[in-house]
Amino acid sequence: MDVNTEEPLKTLKAQILEYIELKTELTRLSLIEYIAKVASLIFAAIIGFILISLVFLSLFIALSFFIGQWIHSYGLGFLISAGFYLILLWYFSTIGRRQIRNYIVRKILEQTDTTSNDE
Repeated sequence: MDVNTEEPLKTLKAQILEYIELKTELTRLSLIEYIAKVASLIFAAIIGFILISLVFLSLFIALSFFIGQWIHSYGLGFLISAGFYLILLWYFSTIGRRQIRNYIVRKILEQTDTTSNDE
């Protein structure tokens, strides 16, 4: 009895190669989707940060002019605003940095948890 074992092995080899190819393509597409999601979140955050910065810049310029008009010296108004900025800078460089870092890490972990639950 001559049994042809070569044909099923060729078929199995072709199926295994096709499976590996499809699995690689699925992994590549999943990675591209994840990178696209992260990039869109970063881009949206940057746009939001720029818009919020512009709003605060306008508010602080208006506040500087208001203080300057109130004390009859625009220079002192801007100087007082600059002092306020220095106090904010000191706060964020000493205390706020840790709080912001912890907040960002917590948000990233939340995002990765929701991403892994979606799959």
